Amino acid sequence: MAGVVDRLLAQLPGLQEAAAPPRAMPRFPSVGAPATVATPVRGSGISSGAAWVAVWGRVVLGLSLGIMMASWPYSRACGLPLLGYLSALVIVVLSGLWAASSSWKHRVGLAHVIALTVVLYGIALGAAELLPRTGYAVDHASWQCGESTSETIRLPVVS
Repeated sequence: MAGVVDRLLAQLPGLQEAAAPPRAMPRFPSVGAPATVATPVRGSGISSGAAWVAVWGRVVLGLSLGIMMASWPYSRACGLPLLGYLSALVIVVLSGLWAASSSWKHRVGLAHVIALTVVLYGIALGAAELLPRTGYAVDHASWQCGESTSETIRLPVVS
């Protein structure tokens, strides 16, 4: 079975120039037996310079979206404008996650930290809008326009 697997692995592209397959290890190796180390196979055809530019492009996109959310020009008090704002925040978080996964894959540390900061910033902006509407904040806000936010009980007046 091992011979069939070795033959099939040798047919994969990129493995033809690899060294001969390691010899079979005994089923119960002795203490002094050398360990076999697998070498990683690079699957992406992107050069390191192009990958670096792509990673930083994604990070700059997420960062610019996050910065623009600080100066949101429309109302976000209730109704459809609130839904639009929250949708834009989801896009900020998703772009930060996209940049974070790309920077993790290509091992660009600073870009990864910035991308995770964008994700955290988007979550914080979303929490600032969601928490007053779910009852976890001191200030209360409503989802729909025209709803009363005060919760006072009016008792009938007895004369």
